Amino acid sequence: MPQLRTFAGTRRTRDPLDTLARITPRLGEYGITRLADVTGLDVIGIPVVMSVRPLAATLSVSQGKGATLAHARVSAAMEAVELWHAEHAVPHADPQGTAASELDLPYAVTDLEQVEGSLLTDRTRLDWIAAEILTGGRTLVPRESVRIGMTGTAWRGHHLSSSSNGLASGNTVAEATVHALYEQIERDCTAALAPRPVGERVLVDPASVTDPHCADLIGRIRSAGGRLEIADASLERWRPVRCFTCSLWMPDMGAMFGGAGAHTSPAIALSRAVTEAAQSRLTFIAGTRDDLDPRVYRRETARPPRADLALAPWSEEPGESADTDAEELARLVELVTAATGTAPMRVDLTRPDAAGDFAVVKTLSPGLAFLSRHDLPRPE
Repeated sequence: MPQLRTFAGTRRTRDPLDTLARITPRLGEYGITRLADVTGLDVIGIPVVMSVRPLAATLSVSQGKGATLAHARVSAAMEAVELWHAEHAVPHADPQGTAASELDLPYAVTDLEQVEGSLLTDRTRLDWIAAEILTGGRTLVPRESVRIGMTGTAWRGHHLSSSSNGLASGNTVAEATVHALYEQIERDCTAALAPRPVGERVLVDPASVTDPHCADLIGRIRSAGGRLEIADASLERWRPVRCFTCSLWMPDMGAMFGGAGAHTSPAIALSRAVTEAAQSRLTFIAGTRDDLDPRVYRRETARPPRADLALAPWSEEPGESADTDAEELARLVELVTAATGTAPMRVDLTRPDAAGDFAVVKTLSPGLAFLSRHDLPRPE
């Protein structure tokens, strides 16, 4: 089984440089015309790269971030590769136009992610594809929950959410599934945090962070004149997984940019949150996304983090590290199953010719919460 190794801000079965070497010759197969280093457009210096797919059926520009430029390049490329698979590699439906009540499903279809105002019931007729139950066995899941894309003329009901939540890639199928489940756990945590006013959150003192990599990221932001608000969004039911959110404020815009991360390693979870916040800001600066909240284009839409709130010291409390990707996956599957009462499911979207180089999966975890558009509200 592939052994996990720790790199700055992540744990993988393969060195990111090796992953980059494997995927670079294949970028054209997925419509990627260029990887552009946009780090220099901001004053912070945290590496951010954008991946461009002009003929995409969803977003034509994806962003990636990381501790180094190589990490950011891999991140950006795989973000775009993931979306390509959700657009083009989803199996054809079989059966079609069938209600969940007519199928022997091990979950309630109404527990899947739905759009706001959904009219879904177990009698709604949907198209279905095969999925693997991660505790064993197979079942069916709605194709609408896996496929992403704005093409086609077929009518789609106002039912299930077609989001990238749970869409992930990795060097192996198990590693990709691990990152998909971490993402779903993260978003379940942030959904629970969202309605809590800032003054009622557990806020972490950025100056107390002792992990060298995270301390360097925080130092870059503070040296550039930025201020951070780090909230511990961990939920007891997910222990030992930790989740953090990070809100980044800079005086040149007066807007707040957020990020979040979850992992059994607090340092990796925090690194993901901080780098995602920096990436969100650079996405705005580069002007490469047309799905941003229009309020961020107005000056002084957010106040800086409050200085009068109590801050908790940074606490490592790391969970026990897994040695292999399969071991880490088994732990997360156990956690999700215990938290929701339903085993998570996986659709492997990996093309046969890519097996051995990388994998792309979509996981579905009925019962987990997800904020539309992955917003990170900060009620004052």
